[in-house]
Amino acid sequence: MHLEASNLTIDFPVRKGPKDPFDFDSANIETGGTILAIDGKPHVRALDDISFALGAGDRLGLVGHNGSGKSTLLRALCGIYHPSHGEVRSDHPVSGIFNVQLGFRIEASGYRNILLKGLVAGRSRPEIEAAVPGIAEFAGLGPYLHMPMHTYSQGMAMRLAFAITTAFANHILVMDEWIGAGDANFQNKVVERMDSFFESADICVIASHNNRLLRQMTNQCLWLDGGKARALGPTADVLDAYEAEATALRLKIARQAALDRPRIAMPPEHRAMWIYQEADNGQRASGHVLAWDVAEFNVTSVSVTVQKSSGAEQTVCTGRGTGTKLIGPWLQPGMTFALHDNVDGMVLARLEFPG
Repeated sequence: MHLEASNLTIDFPVRKGPKDPFDFDSANIETGGTILAIDGKPHVRALDDISFALGAGDRLGLVGHNGSGKSTLLRALCGIYHPSHGEVRSDHPVSGIFNVQLGFRIEASGYRNILLKGLVAGRSRPEIEAAVPGIAEFAGLGPYLHMPMHTYSQGMAMRLAFAITTAFANHILVMDEWIGAGDANFQNKVVERMDSFFESADICVIASHNNRLLRQMTNQCLWLDGGKARALGPTADVLDAYEAEATALRLKIARQAALDRPRIAMPPEHRAMWIYQEADNGQRASGHVLAWDVAEFNVTSVSVTVQKSSGAEQTVCTGRGTGTKLIGPWLQPGMTFALHDNVDGMVLARLEFPG
C-alpha cells in the first residue's frame, strides 16, 4: 500500500482578454503560488516540486495559510488536476472528500441521488444497493428520501450528502477539512462516523486549519507555503515550527498596530482581569473561567501567565485584547495570574486567586 508524489508541479494559465495585457513586473502580490511566464504566457505555479511517500498506516496532515496549495495538492492526488511536471503514484484508487453536495441532481429524489452519487464515485450497482439501508438510517430523512431534493432544507441535503459520501470504505482517502453536517443533534453522529471513516482507510491525507485535530489524527505533516514545501516530517515538529512562525507574525502585526495606535493608560478602577465560576449547563462541565478586557486601551495581543505557590511561572494562554480561558482543575488558592501586553511585555494587571 503506497501513495507517492514525486516532484509534483502544477501550473495554471492566467486567463486574460486581448485588451488586458499582463504586467509581470507589477504582479508582486500574494497569490496561491508563484507567477511566471511559460512560452511567454502568464501562469501561476500552484505547486512547486512537491515530493513525499506514504505507506500503510500513514496519516499526513497539510498545513499552510489560505492559498498555500493544500486543496490543489489534494485534487492532484485524486487525479482531478493533472501534473505539469512530476507524477503521483498509488497502488489503489484515491478517494477524496471535498464538496460533499457536489454532483446532486435537485430534481431527482433522495434515493435516486444515492444511486447517482455512488455511480459517480465508481461503485457498482450491487455495492450501492447494499449500502442504501445504512445510508437511509444514518441520514434519518425517512419519507423525504422519496421526494425531490429541491424540497430539502440545506441541513437535510447535508445529512444525505454526508451519509452517502461516508458509506463506502476507502483504502486511500484525502480530505479537505473535517466535515460538519446538519444540526447540533446530528454532530455527534458526524464525529463518530468521521472517526471510523478516517481510521478504516489505510492511508489518509487531510488538510486542516485545526492544528489540535492534526496533532491527534496524523503522524506526519507537510507545511506548504506559496505552493512549495516548507517542512515535511513528524507532526509535532512541523506544527511547532508552523505555530511559532504564526505567533511571530501575529506579534509583528500587533507591534505595527501599536505604533499606529499607542496603548492608552488604563485608569486604576478598570477591572482588566477576573475569574468567575461557570455553571454546568448540560453541554459542558462547570469550572472556573479566566477573563480579561483591555481592548479599549489599544491592546491587541496579550498573554496570561500564572505563578504557582511553588514560585514557578508558566504561560496559560495567549489571545487578543478581550477574551476568556477555561481553567482546569489545577487551579489552586494562592496562584497569581499576570496579564502581559505582547507588544512590549508590560504587565497590565495581576490577579491572585481567590481574588
